[in-house]
Amino acid sequence: MRKILAKELKIKFIETLSDLVNFNYEDGNPFLIKIGTKRFFIFLKNLSPAYLKNSPDVTRVQLPYSDHFSKIFKADIPFIILGYDVDNDTLVCWNPKHVKQRLNAKSNVSLYSRESLQTKVKPNEFKSGYLSNGEKIIIFKRVSLTSFFDNIPALFKEVKGENEDKKTNIVSEPLTEYITDRLLDITDKSLILEIKPLLKKNKVLEAVEVCTQFYKGKYKSMTFKDWFKLVNKHYQKINPQA
Repeated sequence: MRKILAKELKIKFIETLSDLVNFNYEDGNPFLIKIGTKRFFIFLKNLSPAYLKNSPDVTRVQLPYSDHFSKIFKADIPFIILGYDVDNDTLVCWNPKHVKQRLNAKSNVSLYSRESLQTKVKPNEFKSGYLSNGEKIIIFKRVSLTSFFDNIPALFKEVKGENEDKKTNIVSEPLTEYITDRLLDITDKSLILEIKPLLKKNKVLEAVEVCTQFYKGKYKSMTFKDWFKLVNKHYQKINPQA
């Protein structure tokens, strides 16, 4: 698969959205964009072959460890990672609700797609693919970027009739690549809302238990001490004098 320079990729992205009213963007990559009142953090990467022996069709982007991701962790703004297939002028997006938790989990985190899905997608079409764990990815032509930003919540919503697609459009990926070793911060809003009342009452250990149950089956290498440190960070924010 061919690649283009990061600068060229960003130019293609900006040019595609430049006709939108009230469209603004910042420098760098990742970078913040504004479309009217909506804000998104964007990270653009070239797709490349995953070089998996049993799945030569699988492609991926790799997310390096970066200090630039720290402000993304803290912001209540959707984080959109777009993998670009230059040969097909096609983009792949992974679920923004889940992808934040994978940032900086290790030196390189891989997000997977499939070249055959990237090749088959038509203009004005949004094609669904599914990772081995059932998580949805969306594949679409670059010319559909405007429509994509208008419909992100609906595109990632599970709807009836998708079960058959899940059987045929699964992106095979090594499970060990998906399950990251460590969680670096608790960013899930529903979980934060659940543990906040406990932390206000100084019930840190109970909050730790809630977190370990919430992420049950994931981050198996994390010890009680690791979970305590994550919870304690939130406890210190709520009780700075503690």
